[in-house]
Amino acid sequence: MIKTTRRQFTALATIAALAPGLSFAQDSHTLKIHSFSGPQAPEAVHMVLPFIDAVEEQSGGRLDVEFYPSMQLGGAASDLIEQLEDGVVDIIVAIPGLTPGRFSGLEGMDMPFTNVGTSEGQTAALLTFAEKWLMDGEFKGIKILHMHATDAAVLHTSGKAVQSMADMSGLKIRAPGRYTGEAIKALGGTPVGLSLGETYEALERGQVDGMTINWAIMTPYKLQEVTKYHMENPFYQNAIFVLMSQESFDALPEDLQAVIDANIGFDKSVEIARAIDGLTATAKETITAEGGNIYSISAEEEASWKETVKPVYDIWIKEMDKKGLPGQEMFDDIMALTAQYGRTE
Repeated sequence: MIKTTRRQFTALATIAALAPGLSFAQDSHTLKIHSFSGPQAPEAVHMVLPFIDAVEEQSGGRLDVEFYPSMQLGGAASDLIEQLEDGVVDIIVAIPGLTPGRFSGLEGMDMPFTNVGTSEGQTAALLTFAEKWLMDGEFKGIKILHMHATDAAVLHTSGKAVQSMADMSGLKIRAPGRYTGEAIKALGGTPVGLSLGETYEALERGQVDGMTINWAIMTPYKLQEVTKYHMENPFYQNAIFVLMSQESFDALPEDLQAVIDANIGFDKSVEIARAIDGLTATAKETITAEGGNIYSISAEEEASWKETVKPVYDIWIKEMDKKGLPGQEMFDDIMALTAQYGRTE
């Protein structure tokens, strides 16, 4: 069991115990959640929808939470953080790479081969890193309701299996963020920035040759229909977060704040990540049953890939230095934390 001692991540157990007995006023409050992904996505199924049910019930109906998946309120996925900070919505579901530069510190945890392991383990590493380095910077004015690392993201291609860097040459690959894109470039491919909702059609039309994405998201979006070759070797794990405007939270009465706090926390995020891990095997089974070819590159080839992407780490370290942060120290901490929580070597 991971000890819960985290600042914004800690679920307030005492308040949780007291919540049923709190005397609620009669005022009601509406919160809007806007998400880059659909209601079938793992983060919706395992976090957002259960969270909504819980807080609405525990508040006696005084919290009304409206969920708008798949960018239903308009704008691009890259606009989500601005919508949150401008007060258009109260809560967003996003990934750090959607807004290049805005969460560049957290994107350090997305860099290839730095954090591959289980979602459960790497979620703990992710939360610990964010709490240590990022709360007073890129998360200032933001309350983290949830954050998890996806299960392993790998390379999926439509036309051929990529067995070597030579095979990668010239391929257009959907990448979800700057540093993943830099890694694809270093390996010989051409990174293409696409939202999750655009990816199926782009693959179907041959606008891209493949993508890097985690196993658990494949079947909810039917991406196995437009890809055939799936590299088993883990590449990275994305961070997915559910963020609330601190201003929106502070505007709630204390008893309703307590209801929210009782349904979030470090341990809760790790619990959700454990459920995400359970989706990996099922996704692979479905992919195989529908004709997909899951394969691995050799240990020697994988070692070569790991060596080739190392300059990407230097790009991130220099970016942190420019922000006045100790880039090398932060990178060393990433590697120490991800190893502590089970990184696959």
